[in-house]
Amino acid sequence: MSNAFEAPPVSRNPFVADRTIRLRQERLAASVGTAIGVEIAALLSGGKAALGRNEGCVLPKQQADALIARYELTGVEDLMLLALDTARTIARPPISDFFVGAVGLETETGNLILGGNVEFPGTHLGFTIHGEGFVFTRAASRGMTITAIAIGEAHPCAHCRQYLSEFQATRDLVLIDPLGHRLTMAELYPWPFDPDYLGEAGYVPGAMHPDLALGENVLPQIIAERLLAAGQRAHAPYSKCPGAVVLALNDGNTVSGFSIESVAFNPTMGPLQAAMIDLIAHGYAASDIAEAALTTRIGGNVDYSLSVTELLGKLAPSAPLSIVGWA
Repeated sequence: MSNAFEAPPVSRNPFVADRTIRLRQERLAASVGTAIGVEIAALLSGGKAALGRNEGCVLPKQQADALIARYELTGVEDLMLLALDTARTIARPPISDFFVGAVGLETETGNLILGGNVEFPGTHLGFTIHGEGFVFTRAASRGMTITAIAIGEAHPCAHCRQYLSEFQATRDLVLIDPLGHRLTMAELYPWPFDPDYLGEAGYVPGAMHPDLALGENVLPQIIAERLLAAGQRAHAPYSKCPGAVVLALNDGNTVSGFSIESVAFNPTMGPLQAAMIDLIAHGYAASDIAEAALTTRIGGNVDYSLSVTELLGKLAPSAPLSIVGWA
């Protein structure tokens, strides 16, 4: 019997990478990758100023174009791939220690959104946020869509393919990686279970529930207004039970998030997960949460009361949670 180590089998890649792209990326990474990474990190806005403009983890098109010109890159896709190392620094994976970065290109603005995977120790793994989900949810919070995404391998897991398929814009999504792959979502996921199966169009930015109203509450006006605004933008065509969370921070600022359902039900992005994306994107940590408020369909087919209570209890155990039902 041989004692030689045998590598475990891996899935077969049916796609051919462009060797020219890979070699160019290797050359760029070696020559200017570090310098570009330092500049991108410095340009990414965080904190109060970015929060007011909702620009956390966003590299504006004007600054991206300047980097492309200064470093003589061939275009925005070169820059997206070089930005992956910076995107990985946004990741928070204390369980796996596996850092994933993703960089999305906003359709409407040409801005780049950077994001990473987020894990929550002490809770179940279903709360985990994947890097691709971070970017798409972050774009949704800005009222934008994603037309292209760069990741370490253009091979997102099945969870991400399903979540991304909920977004109407994903039908034209392009995925790129430093290995030289450039694929469309249709090539990668040619027969998706998408919203069409249940007669829905998929997520698009905007007020999905304009007639929502809060039930009786004693929340501060600013918190109530932010909850209502977030809830009206939630994507809940299947359960008709939108959820929204507002996190009040120790410095007086607030961040928010809303639920985005999947036609497959799981993976659905819960409102507290979405709010945590907003929080991390703007440079805050869970320790900055002073209190939280949730609006949900209390007693409905989907009620976020228990899941938000559980996750918040691990993230910020001393932060009180107010729960308000929809009228």
